[in-house]
Amino acid sequence: MIASAMGVVLSSLVAVGLLLLAPEPPGFDGDSCARLQNKLDKEVFGQQAAALQFSSAVCDHLWDQEPLKPLVLSIHGPPGVGKSYSHFVAARALYNATSKAESNLLFYDKNKNKNKVKPPECPGLNCPGYKVVYGLDYTIAEGEAQSQALINKLMEHLTRYKESVVVIEEYDKLDCRSRGVLKQIFDKGEAANATESLKRSVFLLESNAGYGKIAEALVEAGGRQDLVDLEALQYTLKNMMFALWQRDGCEDRVDTVKALSLIDMFVPYFPLSRESVSRIMSSAIERRVAALNAERVDRGFEGRVGVRVEQRALEFLNDRIEWDGSYAVEGAKEVSTVIRRHVFGLLYGLAGEEEKEGEYELDLDEGSGKVVLRKKG
Repeated sequence: MIASAMGVVLSSLVAVGLLLLAPEPPGFDGDSCARLQNKLDKEVFGQQAAALQFSSAVCDHLWDQEPLKPLVLSIHGPPGVGKSYSHFVAARALYNATSKAESNLLFYDKNKNKNKVKPPECPGLNCPGYKVVYGLDYTIAEGEAQSQALINKLMEHLTRYKESVVVIEEYDKLDCRSRGVLKQIFDKGEAANATESLKRSVFLLESNAGYGKIAEALVEAGGRQDLVDLEALQYTLKNMMFALWQRDGCEDRVDTVKALSLIDMFVPYFPLSRESVSRIMSSAIERRVAALNAERVDRGFEGRVGVRVEQRALEFLNDRIEWDGSYAVEGAKEVSTVIRRHVFGLLYGLAGEEEKEGEYELDLDEGSGKVVLRKKG
């Protein structure tokens, strides 16, 4: 198994050798850590414990100019709670770029005038080292071909970008061959000489597995993330992955233990509370208002639109989310659906007419029981 994995790595490196002749692409800089801590704190809602563990692990890794191996974080939790959004935020912070939504927000100065140049966006050319690999998104019928496609895709990227942020989605479902290659990369980059320079890279292994255990730990802590025993929860998640990998029969027990030892930290993402979903809802509406103003600029309108969301309207929108006790059943996944159903049409009407500029409020009309948009003053 190891020999096969080594052969795949070497053949992939030969195939992309010409990429090494290109100029060195941008990597991390001296302010990457500070930006990461700031952005995770401000943009990832309801995951205080995860954000702190995430940023601490990455910052500690980047402080070491000669780390022994790439940083590997195993991120677990239910769907819709911010796991994927966190790595979007992390990539933008580490490579000093911004999202399209943030770019729209920064497109206006305090005098409501259009700036001449938009900030760089990520994903895109400004953060080429950011790579998300989906282990099961190939339509190839044969498992061997699927594994080969995944490995080639990954090795081409790692050969080109020496300071990468690589996300492996649903990593608990990868086949034995693909996991063998990852193990070689993580183990001090010894799969090939070219991977020696990858030791400052960050690998995020994402999985929904274990969310039941995470929810139980939060309930036992009375819903307070700061009271969850994160060390105990880490061992619970680690033991769970050990059982899954042993069940697959890819290797003997000792090799599975070694593979798990290459993962530096298991980071749990918790179910989202009503307060957290409210913050996510408000942020999502803010992004749509920024897009609205960008549309007005594209149409040549000078005036900007401001929208305030009243608390009772926000509570109405949150009531449209499905809840299981104190936590959202699907995390924040339903937020976009609720906004499209109750808010987007109201905002869209402000984009097409120049005289619609000014300050508005989204409120709940008690007579109709619907969200309405009212102009202030």
